[in-house]
Amino acid sequence: MTRHTLSQRMVHAWLAFALVAAAGVSGLAFAGPAEAASTVAVSLKTMSPQVATSGSEELSLTGNLTVPSGQSHDDVIVQFAYEQVPYRSNMSEGPDGDFKDIEPPSLQDSLGTVSAGTHVWTLKTPLSALNLTAGNVYAIDVLAYSNGERLGAMRTYLPYDISSASASTTQLTVLAPVTAASPLDGYQETISGAQYSEVTEDTVGQDMSTGGSLYKLLEDSAKAPQGMISWAVDPDLLATAKQLENGYIIAKSSAASDDTGSYGTDAAAWLAKAGTVLGSPGSELWQLPSTDPDLGSLSTASSSQSAEVKQLLSTAADQAASGTDVKSVAGRDPQGLLAWPADGQVSGQTLSLAESIDPKAVVVDSASIGLTTANDSYTPTGRASAAGDANLVVGDTSLDAIMSGDSADGTYNSAGSDSTLLAGQRLLAQTALISMESPTLARTVMITLPREAATSDADMGILAGLKSASWVKPVGLSTLLKQSPDANASTGTPSRSSSVTATDLTTDQLDKALTLESQLQLFRSILTKPDDTTTTDFAEAVLRTVSTGWRGDTSAWTGFESTVSSRLTSQTNLVYLIPKSSLTLSGTNGSIPFSVVNHLQQAVNLGLAVETSKRTSLHLSQIPVREFKTGTTTVEVKVTVVSAPGSDNLVTAYLVNSVGQHYGSAESGGSQSLHVTVTSIGFVALLLFAGSAALLVFAVGLRIYRGRKGSRSQLETHAGD
Repeated sequence: MTRHTLSQRMVHAWLAFALVAAAGVSGLAFAGPAEAASTVAVSLKTMSPQVATSGSEELSLTGNLTVPSGQSHDDVIVQFAYEQVPYRSNMSEGPDGDFKDIEPPSLQDSLGTVSAGTHVWTLKTPLSALNLTAGNVYAIDVLAYSNGERLGAMRTYLPYDISSASASTTQLTVLAPVTAASPLDGYQETISGAQYSEVTEDTVGQDMSTGGSLYKLLEDSAKAPQGMISWAVDPDLLATAKQLENGYIIAKSSAASDDTGSYGTDAAAWLAKAGTVLGSPGSELWQLPSTDPDLGSLSTASSSQSAEVKQLLSTAADQAASGTDVKSVAGRDPQGLLAWPADGQVSGQTLSLAESIDPKAVVVDSASIGLTTANDSYTPTGRASAAGDANLVVGDTSLDAIMSGDSADGTYNSAGSDSTLLAGQRLLAQTALISMESPTLARTVMITLPREAATSDADMGILAGLKSASWVKPVGLSTLLKQSPDANASTGTPSRSSSVTATDLTTDQLDKALTLESQLQLFRSILTKPDDTTTTDFAEAVLRTVSTGWRGDTSAWTGFESTVSSRLTSQTNLVYLIPKSSLTLSGTNGSIPFSVVNHLQQAVNLGLAVETSKRTSLHLSQIPVREFKTGTTTVEVKVTVVSAPGSDNLVTAYLVNSVGQHYGSAESGGSQSLHVTVTSIGFVALLLFAGSAALLVFAVGLRIYRGRKGSRSQLETHAGD
């Protein structure tokens, strides 16, 4: 089906105005939509009704005309006009202004001369006077003119008597994320006998306070039709709130800070609110992998980093699988795990990575996978298969854009319009057009709210108008999951938009995050209790460095990663070798003592790998992996001299784990080197001893020989006698 502009495809039902001139001029016809060279802004403040029916009596709109400083316009009239919208694609167009020279004057508001400032306008008309056709969506334009020149304009939408048309009911679900990058860095400080978790910044606490974005997200959900919201919760955000409510400190440097945060009470109140909202049977409860890992960024990691990426995602999925954080707050189990890349933007690599955690579904954007029907003839159900992944739930790109603060309404928003009203009317119009695209086809469509939903230009108040939308049936995500992909719909090669890839973690950021993961895994490999509280806290902190919530906030990410790195390094450096001084051996055998210090609160399993710079000079024993308890333990490395005297050897001992990985750096005491000199004294003594022993053996042998010879001589003499 070919798309055309409104002016090409629709029958215009324009109402224009007649200007009554004070000097006896009866009217003025416009030759065209000439635009005055001004920046006068037309904004919409109220509109009633939002969904019109044949029984509606009056359409009423109010708003402001804002004139910039230094401007003045006379004979200003604000005029109402309308036209039918046939397709969703037409909703990207702006006010038309192609008027016929008809009236009535009741559809205009004469403001006279206006100077700089804000001026209120009001337009009212009986709906019966407009001769609207049932089962259609209309674009409503408000335009301001001064002496035939257009000063400004704005557009909104009005669905009219949709229920009387032969439109199908569209099942609609809204997936709402409850997530944010947690600033907990894994470190805890004891102050006056109480233990406090440390955060790198206080923004999450602020967001949880009354009126904050996270609080507002939960509070505003009551405005949506019951049964439409499906929550996608990051378990780590709930765990973070639990730690904040008990008090916390704010990191200022690598040293511990005793400055306590001030949002502990707010975190507690937010948790209570979350328990009520997330536990409500009128919504569905799903969860994301813990800390909401950035699947898009992680899918760009190099093949050499795949082990660290898999470990991070495995940790995130395992923590979510327990379900304890979500259930403890909401009082019910989540219905499953979702993989949700940023903005639903996916590549083949992103889909493959998302499937590696075995989610119930992967959440994608319809434009990212190219979900479409022939000639865009209708909107398909939000289920699809792409790049070998048949388990996709698809958010409608255009509907999602409305919930993100649609750029199509951006001009009017900046002019001072009620953004929620504009977005709500656009959503009503879009969903009505979906239902009328293919009236006999029942579909289930999904809207995905942006992760920053509560801080965007729009909020869930946009959904309130859907309570009056007879063409929409609220459903949960589970209903969409039961649907099959539309056999007449197709997908293309998945690709991520440039606007999303621009906010990916950079190569340097990804390298640092994955290096932290390697450091953590090495640390855990030496512990006899690798799952104690300390390591669990650091594991979560490292995982938070790849949270989707850091996107677009490089400064905050840098501060967080730097602090986590510092805190983790301080912990790993509690196990080290004491420095050694040079040593002289005066013999063929000896030993070198090495002292292992363990300041952790648990024993560790380590060995010593010992090397020499001259492999033919010394033979060094190795210390196999053994348990080192808390404190200092000395072990002996046996040395056998196998070269000439006087040699100088550089001997280096490395702490190693059970698979031979070096633990710690030279700077942190993970290895120690010393010079071992073998003196000649030992060899001279050896030669003298050997010579003496040989002489002694010879002398003893000679004496025995002579003794035996003398005995034989005497026997022979006696025999002769």
